[in-house]
Amino acid sequence: MNPDQSAAAQVQEARTAPYIIKEKANIRLRAYIVGIPLVYLAGIWIFWGEMHLYTFCTWAAPFCNAVYILLVVTLVNIGVRKTLPGLALNRLELFAIYVMVSVGSAIMSSDMQGILVTLMGYRTYFASDLNGWDQLFAGLVPDWLTVTDKDALAGFYNGSVDLLRQPRTLLIWLKPIIPWTLFIWALMAMMLCVTTILRKAWVERERLTFPIVALPVALSEEPERLFKNKLMWIGFLVAGGITLLNGLNLLNPAVPWIQIKRWSLMTSGSGAMQSLGSFTISFYFFAIALGFLMPLDLSFSLYFFYFLYRFEPVFGQLAGVASGSRFPYAAAQSFGAYAAIFGVAIWGLRSYLRQVWEVAMGRGNPNEDANEPMRYRTAIIGFALSSLVLIGFAFAAGMSAIVAVLFFAIYLALAVMITRIRAEFGFPVHDMHEMGPGQTMVRTLGSEIFDARTHAVFSLFYWFNRVYRSHPMPHTLEAMRGAGTEPGAQRSMMRVMVIASMIAVPICFFVYLRGFYHFGAATAKINTWGTGYGSEAFGSLERVLKGAERPDVGDKLGTMFGFAFALLLSVMRRRFAGFPFHPLGYAVASSWGMHNLWLPIMVGSICKGAVMKVSGLNGYRKAVMLFFGLMLGEFAVGCSWILLGMATGQPLYEFWP
Repeated sequence: MNPDQSAAAQVQEARTAPYIIKEKANIRLRAYIVGIPLVYLAGIWIFWGEMHLYTFCTWAAPFCNAVYILLVVTLVNIGVRKTLPGLALNRLELFAIYVMVSVGSAIMSSDMQGILVTLMGYRTYFASDLNGWDQLFAGLVPDWLTVTDKDALAGFYNGSVDLLRQPRTLLIWLKPIIPWTLFIWALMAMMLCVTTILRKAWVERERLTFPIVALPVALSEEPERLFKNKLMWIGFLVAGGITLLNGLNLLNPAVPWIQIKRWSLMTSGSGAMQSLGSFTISFYFFAIALGFLMPLDLSFSLYFFYFLYRFEPVFGQLAGVASGSRFPYAAAQSFGAYAAIFGVAIWGLRSYLRQVWEVAMGRGNPNEDANEPMRYRTAIIGFALSSLVLIGFAFAAGMSAIVAVLFFAIYLALAVMITRIRAEFGFPVHDMHEMGPGQTMVRTLGSEIFDARTHAVFSLFYWFNRVYRSHPMPHTLEAMRGAGTEPGAQRSMMRVMVIASMIAVPICFFVYLRGFYHFGAATAKINTWGTGYGSEAFGSLERVLKGAERPDVGDKLGTMFGFAFALLLSVMRRRFAGFPFHPLGYAVASSWGMHNLWLPIMVGSICKGAVMKVSGLNGYRKAVMLFFGLMLGEFAVGCSWILLGMATGQPLYEFWP
């Protein structure tokens, strides 16, 4: 697929994706017996890697820990199938185990619930006469959502404490853990209901390509075919070999080092060109593979708009914009673009959503939702109830009711757009810094319009709105895509996701709390995020309470420009077949992910364009195996280095980021 292809050709490519599940299968009890302990192991992996060491498996999709665990389980299952076929897992059960680890890891990530654990005691422990937080935050931060006992927090920040031997401390933590657990369950219920409603439209009608789950589905569907493919092993040996060499180089500098990870390349120039700054260069193999799997017009939009964004400061200086300004207001532009894309997407789904409503109300075809993850009526009722729980929770915590409704409406819109990015693009990182609902409302409306208690809840909700790299909602739709359309498959996969969501929350609290009490969140044994998240959240609250933040005209103009430009791009794509610029590429352009991955995405895209031009779709389907091998080789060897580092207690080679 390339920017000049017709819409029909693009649909044809989507329909010939190399990972369509065909065989009928069920998810039996054995999958849960294997999968549930693996979610716990994934929680330990995430804490050790993302808090104790400095390697972040949940900062890019597909999560490398989930793919690695699936690889190991698949290899073991091949042996079981040959010796004890009655005990072997079928392909849907293998994929279900991947889903359990993937969804569970998204919740337990240091970008989501992991932040919550670090926030719950921060305000109490770090309040002092110097910062005056006891007086400044008095009556604002609800005690039922935080830990207020400084003695119980001493071990959390200083370490060398076995939490299991401290029953009083456990009970103190249990008080805020219970309401937060219910909140996260409601948040996940809302996501599962929304993805149920969207599934048929995006999976079956639009036939989006879902590049992120291409490798996991290939691993679980036909592993023998994958492992017998020579191109796959060539890719595996290239990526795995270089990752092995780089790991050995850390142990012995005499071993050659091949630069794959990111490094900065400074630009030269004078005057306005100095504002270009540096470019991040990297050759991550998993990103190259995803660049190959992406539709070509979408990957082209990514790096085209990235370069356009990088040159915006140059254009601004040439136009006389003051060097001290926040131009080009990247976060505001991106938020405006996401708002426009969301509006266009909902407008485009209006007839489909009307049909969903009619089926839910009993006026449509009663079999329309027979094979969906849940009945449409159940999904709509579940969405309404979970939304009421979330809004009621925010109101009880101190946020005004109107702001709470707006807060979760913005959050849901962002969640839908992130899910769309993953389903259509397969772009692996969707961080969206400074685009959370609270930050957006304060940036555009100013802080004075919100009362102090609302600002306090903004800070408490910082944990699931700081960035969205590990957002769970895309994982749920990808799970539905991979489950296939056989009778009962979607319902079985929904049960898998519900169980994974429910067990991941207490597992995260247990693993993180025990780890922090062992190492000490404020010690050198934990990286900067042990206290950094709390510093960001409550430091921001302190600044707002001490001095109002007025809305910036530039932010408003940036939001309006982003909205209008993304709307224009959407109209152009609808009017002109083959129009090469996608509004989602514009929305993502300024992100942390694009800063780090623009080059490997471009490399993968160029490779795909060349293969398609020379060999067409047949050549593309064959070449996919080479790029599967690149991703699998980097994940297999890279994760092995990480696990070896965890086992030995010393940091070894970390292939990402």
